[in-house]
Parts: sequence; structure tokens; C-alpha cells
Amino acid sequence: MQASEVNIPDLLELEKKVYQGKQPWSSFSFASELRKKHNSLYLVIYDKAQLVGFIGGRFIPCEGHITNIAVDPTYQGQGIGHYLINLIVEIARKNGARQVSLEVRADNELAQKIYKGLGFEAQFIRAGYYQDDHMDAINMVLHLKGKEDTK
Repeated sequence: MQASEVNIPDLLELEKKVYQGKQPWSSFSFASELRKKHNSLYLVIYDKAQLVGFIGGRFIPCEGHITNIAVDPTYQGQGIGHYLINLIVEIARKNGARQVSLEVRADNELAQKIYKGLGFEAQFIRAGYYQDDHMDAINMVLHLKGKEDTK
């Protein structure tokens, strides 16, 4: 279902579980994104009252961008992340996007492997991208049309 501001406490709690107590996104950051209804979409999945996964995406002409994704560690490996990514990719495709991009931590080899398995390709490094520890990010792109269409 589509996220709203009432989901923010759950989003923050899930971040703590996924990122070993850290919260890469603040309450303000989530609220700001959720207000951008014209080009931003956040989806959440609950198991009863527990948030088990979420994804955020932004859409501009010709491109979709995954801003963040998290799946509760006890629910990982069940296809929830794939499902969420595929939803954003399908929405981007329906909106005429030619590609979907994302950033992934350079030291997160598991996530990189998952994204590669979904067809994303590494494009370039964003040096010092993450504010908390200045870790580099790898920009990855999934091309939605043939190479001749992406030029």
C-alpha cells in the first residue's frame, strides 16, 4: 500500500533494524518525500501490524529512481525486496521511463549482487555519498528499453 505520514514511526523503526541501530533517513526526510505526491511514491508492506518492507521512488521524465528500500531482517530472503523493486520498475515503465537507477553502498556486496540479479548495471562511483560515514556509493541502472532507445 502507499505510505503516508502515519507510517513514519514504522519506517524509522525498520531502518534501525536494517542498519544496526542507525537511521539513514530522518523523520523530516521521510515527511518531505511523502509530501512530493506529484513525482514521489513510497510503498509499504505490513504483516499484520508490523512493517516488513518499504521502498521509495522518484519519477522524472524518462527515469525512475529508487531512493531507498528496506526489508526487515527476519523477512529477508522471501522475495519482498524483489517484489518492491519490480513494482517501482513497472510504475516507471508505465510512466515512459527508459531506466531506473539507484545508489548502493560500495561495501554492501549482498545488495549489489541482488540488484545485478535483477538486471541493474554499475555505472559510476559517487565518492563520499553517505553522510554518516562518507562511504562511497555505486550508481546502478536498469535499462528498460533496448540500447538504441537509451541514447
